[in-house]
Amino acid sequence: MLASCGPAGTDTISVKLQKDCQTMEGFGASAAWWAQDVGAWTEPGQSGETVRDEILTLLYGDAGIDLDIYRYNLGAGSKGEADTSYYSDPWRKTQSFLTADGTVDYTLDAAAVWCMEKAASLGVGEVVFFSNSAPDTMTINGKTHCDPDPARLDYTDENGTDHFYSLPNLDASQYQNFADYALDAVEHFRAAGVPVTSVSPINEPQWTWQGGQEGCHYEPEEVVALYKVFLAELQARNLTDSVELAMFESGQPYGDTLKRYVEAIADDDTLSPVFRTLDTHSYWGTAEDKEKTARYLRWHHPDMTVRCTEWTEMVNGRDVTMDSALVLANTVIEDLTILDAASWSYWIAVSAYDYRDGLIYVDRDAHTYETTKRLWALGNFSRFVKPGAVRVETKLAKDSPLSAVAFRDGETATVVVVNATDKAQPCTLDFGSKASFSGVEAYVTDAARDLEKAGALLTAADGAYTGEVPAQSVTTFVFA
Repeated sequence: MLASCGPAGTDTISVKLQKDCQTMEGFGASAAWWAQDVGAWTEPGQSGETVRDEILTLLYGDAGIDLDIYRYNLGAGSKGEADTSYYSDPWRKTQSFLTADGTVDYTLDAAAVWCMEKAASLGVGEVVFFSNSAPDTMTINGKTHCDPDPARLDYTDENGTDHFYSLPNLDASQYQNFADYALDAVEHFRAAGVPVTSVSPINEPQWTWQGGQEGCHYEPEEVVALYKVFLAELQARNLTDSVELAMFESGQPYGDTLKRYVEAIADDDTLSPVFRTLDTHSYWGTAEDKEKTARYLRWHHPDMTVRCTEWTEMVNGRDVTMDSALVLANTVIEDLTILDAASWSYWIAVSAYDYRDGLIYVDRDAHTYETTKRLWALGNFSRFVKPGAVRVETKLAKDSPLSAVAFRDGETATVVVVNATDKAQPCTLDFGSKASFSGVEAYVTDAARDLEKAGALLTAADGAYTGEVPAQSVTTFVFA
């Protein structure tokens, strides 16, 4: 337990500015599936700008939360499939760049491309192209999801319904076609000025993906084989210095299944030299789960960089309040401090659902929108912690009601503190006697404020800053 360095009754957050952890790459969000609709909303919005401009500015602009990473969904073409019964939600049917006769037309996904280009114009420095499935013209069943394998029972649920593993849905003979399709798109948009820095052809391969949304199950050996084709094509195009092959977008941040895929990639002589980053999604992971994964990686793959590329709370019912915002903020802190994640991206940035997803909710018929406290809570990180900042060690008492994460960027230090209790909490931020800052600013997201600059919440004395953190809040302190 950390001894208090502040007045009695305060929680001390010890910030070790010289104890470096990971270098940050940024924060982002996914453009699935909303961008292909919202990108065409040209009606005037709340400020007089178009609705689509306002939404993109809230996500990627300086006046919003200034995200750094844009995850573009390279669609597989389910929007054009004759049988759409598997996709009752129109947003989950995506447009590919392939026409009916198999030629490529980069105007086909115009609304989603507009959103991507708008984000780039607002200063986004990293665009990731990710695929949930290869295009349906390449898959075995001609669909963008898998068929069940009746010979392989997975489990029987409480209602007596049998669930089966999936049949393969991308034959090896199509691996090169898939790589060409994806990397042709990467090169096209890079030439147009979009900063595409990463391609991720496989998303959550451990799941069965038998309907509801695009997806493809791959066994570990299939993952290895497909990645090798993509890597060879990247090398043939001289793209390896500018476009990274992301691996492997795990559907969860823990467990033996994750390890099977990681070890299959790491054991391959071709892939192991370039397998330097592990992309994973944080769904369902507890702090204990993440600690187990962190120990496994430290022991077996100590030089591996982790990126958390998807998360949402997975709870039914809309919520715009601090309730879900506090869950988000604490999840970010867990992922950054336990998994040492170098980047952190939210799942769908915009939602039309009765669910705790989305940073912004929209009405698909009225073309209106509503911000959530989740948006601003993520902004407590993304607006102030930019690529190149270094996370530094923080320590709190084990029974502290607060959570915190800290960063150093040049002469500036940034500390994000979460208070999930219903009372303001006295606290001391202790940098040690050698720390010297000319001042500190505080930015608060709580029930009444949306990432709002607050008055003097802390007073300084001998390298420590003492004050109160508001109830039910996410507060960013910037020391300079």
